Amino acid sequence: MLKMSKILLVLPVSTKEWIEKTRNYLLNLTLSNTMVDIINLPAAPESIETFYDSALAAPMVIDAVVKAEKMGYNAVVIGCFEDPGLHASRELVSIPVLGIGETSIIVASLIGERIAVISTGQNSRAVYERKMMEMGLNKKLVYSGGIEIPVLKLLDERLVTKLLIGEAKKAVQKFGADVIVLGCGGMMGLYMKIQRVLKTSVIDPLLVTVKMAEAFSHLGLTHSKAWIYNIPKHKKR
Repeated sequence: MLKMSKILLVLPVSTKEWIEKTRNYLLNLTLSNTMVDIINLPAAPESIETFYDSALAAPMVIDAVVKAEKMGYNAVVIGCFEDPGLHASRELVSIPVLGIGETSIIVASLIGERIAVISTGQNSRAVYERKMMEMGLNKKLVYSGGIEIPVLKLLDERLVTKLLIGEAKKAVQKFGADVIVLGCGGMMGLYMKIQRVLKTSVIDPLLVTVKMAEAFSHLGLTHSKAWIYNIPKHKKR
């Protein structure tokens, strides 16, 4: 029998509207013995759309992760595709910390060879090309783009779905993508609609990462401290 798993989902933004929407979305998608608590960060930016936004949010994310471990959570998910504070958080705690950007891209690389990442805004192309390069997966990236709508307007599901389908069609038909990664946690729940139209795999980063955190927790897996996350003793908090 699987043990109870407590996961904290940190939305690194000050906008409150995402909390209830995210809670309702995940309600029936996790195992009965998994509890997912969701918080936002009141002092963080309204949305994460630039490197600067991500840098501002990172220290608050790190503090939330450290507190989560002390409160008995088994895993933490950072609910932003930029993964603010991800690696620093892993240095400071022993529980698994997963970012929806890194996790969804890795999962996409397991089920496809030609990856497309679709987020918001024109600068998405450069941002996610850089992210794929840092992860060593840039050779699998065939398309990176963004729909012309700000993150705070993603609550308009009909418009967002229409725009995403247009971008996804271009990625598949023009660039040969065989797996689409939605590049924002605010696009939750839209992957099935896009899959039905395109007949190709579409990754919902929030859902995939919560399910991976659930698996890590149940399997007793966490990040190794043998190398990259091994902080020198004189630097430990």
